[in-house]
Amino acid sequence: MPPKRKPVPAPAASPAGDPSPEPESHALSLIAYPGLLIAAVLEILSARALVGQAPSTITVMGLHVVALLVAVPGLRGLFPEEYGRLNWTFAALVLGFALPLPVVGPLFLIGYRLLLLMRPARNVESKYIVGTTQYLTLARHELEEHEEPRSIADILNGRDTVARRGAIIALRAVEPKKALPLLQKAIQDSDEQVRLLAQTHFNQIIATLEGRVKTLEAELATPPRHLNKLLLLAEQYHELVYLGLATDETQTIYLGRALELLEEAARSAPENTSVRFLLVKCALKSSQLDKARAGIEFLRKKGWQAEVLGPWEAEIAYLARDWETLATTLQRLDTTGAAPGALQGPLEFWLTPGKA
Repeated sequence: MPPKRKPVPAPAASPAGDPSPEPESHALSLIAYPGLLIAAVLEILSARALVGQAPSTITVMGLHVVALLVAVPGLRGLFPEEYGRLNWTFAALVLGFALPLPVVGPLFLIGYRLLLLMRPARNVESKYIVGTTQYLTLARHELEEHEEPRSIADILNGRDTVARRGAIIALRAVEPKKALPLLQKAIQDSDEQVRLLAQTHFNQIIATLEGRVKTLEAELATPPRHLNKLLLLAEQYHELVYLGLATDETQTIYLGRALELLEEAARSAPENTSVRFLLVKCALKSSQLDKARAGIEFLRKKGWQAEVLGPWEAEIAYLARDWETLATTLQRLDTTGAAPGALQGPLEFWLTPGKA
């Protein structure tokens, strides 16, 4: 089953509308247009000297080199900003395309610029961003006129086969936590190619995660057993469970192994809070409530506040069927305002049971 937690919202997009140009950029643009015009005239003179009755190499190449030097500000404006920032790359680009031949060289350079303009249309991933809810949405700057943004979940429910295939391809650029639920849905799609694309990407993610586990297990097979590797391997086992990639049997095995690694890490680093945080998560997932309580008590002594520990305490009370403690914990979170946003629904349900 896909994980029920919502992914973290993406950072807000930058405000619409381009900022007004700075004075330096504006001055550069004033130089660029006359420079390009002078460069074109010099290139024409260089070409006339080349096809003349007694062409002089010095004259032809001299005019050509001067034309390129005059055209540099304008060429910087024509190319994307990242090309202009990298001076050596930009110089190599101009020298490689334009310097060898008068007239023809600059035409090659212009042709390369046209190819750069065409490239984004073939980049499927660039049309998708992580949305502000739990779905992927089309970026607003990519929308056509009168076109509304659609989540990938909506696309996968739609009838446009091409759009569904493109959405699956775009998921290659998304982290597994957000991509896996959508891939699991797409594996059941009516279109064979959508199913194949989704299954292939799904298998690649699983293979990557399992490969990391095998690599870390092999590294820990021989001493010394470093704390960072113990913690990282435990995180990988927890990730397999969290992402819904484990059966009931393998979940027990994975969580048991994760707890074993975390207990060893806690013995080697008794004051490490990262170890305790993950230990509490794994203990709760495997219903080992005593270990979870001990971890929470340790974190409380380290100064962690109720907004962090309260939801875990409520979960322990719920798993233990201790309804009185559950109500007390939720009431305390509600009174102090320490409840995270994800708990607002459960708080309303448990504290006002007669409302809905």
